[in-house]
Amino acid sequence: MPYLKSTVALGALWLAIGCGSSDPATNSSSGGTAGTSAMAGTGGANIAGNSGNAGATTGGSAGASGSGGAGGLGGGGGAGMVGTCTPPSDVFSPITKLSLTGCVDATDPKKPIARAVSYEVNSPLWSDSADKARAFVLPVGGKIHVRDCAANAADCPNGTQDNGRWDFPVGTVMIKEFMFDGKLVETRLFMHNDAQNWVGYSYEWDEQQTEATITSPDRVDLMFNTGKRTVEWHYPSQQDCLNCHNAAAGSTLGPETAQMNRMVGGMNQIDKIAALGLFEKAPAMPYKAALTTPYATSLGMPQAGATVEEKARSYLHANCSFCHRPGGNYPNFDFRYDTALKDMAICNAVARKGGIASAPDKTLVMVPGKEADSLMWLRMSEANPDKGRMPQVGSYAVDADGVKAVGDWIDSLTACP
Repeated sequence: MPYLKSTVALGALWLAIGCGSSDPATNSSSGGTAGTSAMAGTGGANIAGNSGNAGATTGGSAGASGSGGAGGLGGGGGAGMVGTCTPPSDVFSPITKLSLTGCVDATDPKKPIARAVSYEVNSPLWSDSADKARAFVLPVGGKIHVRDCAANAADCPNGTQDNGRWDFPVGTVMIKEFMFDGKLVETRLFMHNDAQNWVGYSYEWDEQQTEATITSPDRVDLMFNTGKRTVEWHYPSQQDCLNCHNAAAGSTLGPETAQMNRMVGGMNQIDKIAALGLFEKAPAMPYKAALTTPYATSLGMPQAGATVEEKARSYLHANCSFCHRPGGNYPNFDFRYDTALKDMAICNAVARKGGIASAPDKTLVMVPGKEADSLMWLRMSEANPDKGRMPQVGSYAVDADGVKAVGDWIDSLTACP
């Protein structure tokens, strides 16, 4: 399932083969926009623990640890990518079998290759309660650029709120796994194809958990049997991604200093990545303050003493700010964590699109002290995308804990600043 971002001479053009809502206006009235194709989420056992072998990323031949044979395309094209964990030479002909991509262990495709660098984030993206694991594979010699607004103003054209975002080199592959009750339902590969483009593919796991096959270019909905229960899952279509994976947000959505600043395995994971030599220049110490976890997850509890505002703003940053921000696809307000409330353009602000089906008279984005009158909270609470839910793509189940975190913050406010 390819999704592609492209910039052409006539201006920035979001290709129809890419991802994103077919009705941009539907996402403009309140926060909560999030996509399941975002490369963030909660940590999981399938990827955790591989970062210690990641040093091979900076030396040796590309794909040396990869899987797959030169002639085995698994029923699909992608010549030049087999066994190397690199973007395909033809983005419309990806490898159809995950085991042949070179991004996973050839003998057990549930595991990434040894040189993949696992990571966790502080504030996870909601993906309909799926557990998630994630990692990245850099090209040989590739380095991560960490944005430094003070040293290089060009890094932050949309304000210092973007300080500490991580930009990955061409050839990078982001790996993300989705699972329920320990059983994988999907693996996504998000690949930095060239200087202008990222391309991504979703792979559907079989019942035996022995192989995953690339999905249809159309959205696929199914009921997935975990062995303990049946859950509903949605593989995104080619139109469901770029609203989230947009250039202004950095294309990859999880990796930034405030998200990555956490202890993993007894060591700060930014220190681990720096020790592997994977930064152009490591983030300055002390690192940018860590986002709090908004509510109890598999990653742990919110930071001791975290306020209702800090928890809500962390949630909005992780789940909404990649679209609702300056330069984003829906820039009418700004949900980035470091944006002051007075500059967010939400307090008693009239939503451009109006109310939702169940509350057409509620047209203010956020009303201090009144969650039930706040359209951003109402949209998060709505389950049906056809009735005004946010996000409209990428998530189809209400995050009750996220709704509560945001509602508690709204109710704590007494007035607009």
